[in-house]
Amino acid sequence: MSKFDGKEVPSLAGLVMFDAAARLGSFSAAATELKVGQPAVSHAIRELERRVGGSLFDRLHRGVRLTEAGEALAGEVDLGIDRLERGLRAATTMTTHSHAVVRLAVSTATASFWLMPRIRRFKLEYPAIDVQCITSDSTVTFDFTSVDLFIPVGRVDWSHLDRWEVETEQVYPICSPAFAERFDRLPVSVETLATETLLHLDERHDSRLVWTDWFAGVGHDFATPTQVTVANDYAVLLQATLEGQGIALGWRHIVETLVASGQLIRPVEEVVNGEPFYLHASPHRELTDAAETFRDWLVVTT
Repeated sequence: MSKFDGKEVPSLAGLVMFDAAARLGSFSAAATELKVGQPAVSHAIRELERRVGGSLFDRLHRGVRLTEAGEALAGEVDLGIDRLERGLRAATTMTTHSHAVVRLAVSTATASFWLMPRIRRFKLEYPAIDVQCITSDSTVTFDFTSVDLFIPVGRVDWSHLDRWEVETEQVYPICSPAFAERFDRLPVSVETLATETLLHLDERHDSRLVWTDWFAGVGHDFATPTQVTVANDYAVLLQATLEGQGIALGWRHIVETLVASGQLIRPVEEVVNGEPFYLHASPHRELTDAAETFRDWLVVTT
């Protein structure tokens, strides 16, 4: 029999039953979810309570409720089961894909500032899967059938494809600390912002939020804000912002690490909420096991 600190180690099956009962607040509901009899769940819980030396649930007229000790155990069991599931996925991927490749298309800026740090973390957990990043800053001419997954640029409606929400999106002005020195204090007003040098992205396709959209989104109608066209690539525009050439619009998923590190600052408090940030795939192209693993990891981790 397995031992831990001289005591019996609870069975994995018992911990899974405890987890289900804790989530659902019912032994019978846990039994239904796990496709076992209710006596099996009740027995597993009693064995756990014997192991810890006290009650894990308050038995109510309808259902059960975790005790303080049960709450403490439930949190750790949930984390443990999640780690086991990840480990099993990693082992399965390594045995079924000696060198699996996932092709993911994103914009240059998203690849540089959002995706690359995540790929490094993913590779630590799934060393047998390579993620091949393909950059594309066009939403109209892009061939999404040539990749496993993609994150589109801008506001094009891809709802007819398979998609998974990664995170919510926010858009707010950003500038370098050096540029912000011209202001007496921060934050400045939206009216002051409109008189400053606003860096503009000159795209071939009208797909991203632009300054007039952003001002309208915060309730101000400036028909002709002072704009300076810098580039048609957001990564280049971001570099110009870092160099102190003006104020740009920042998409949170791309710029939040730069803001957190102090390389960029937010000169105004106002924010425009954008569309949710989705990971997409063609419904006509079946995802490989490796692509599904990367998709699930990216959605949960982000």
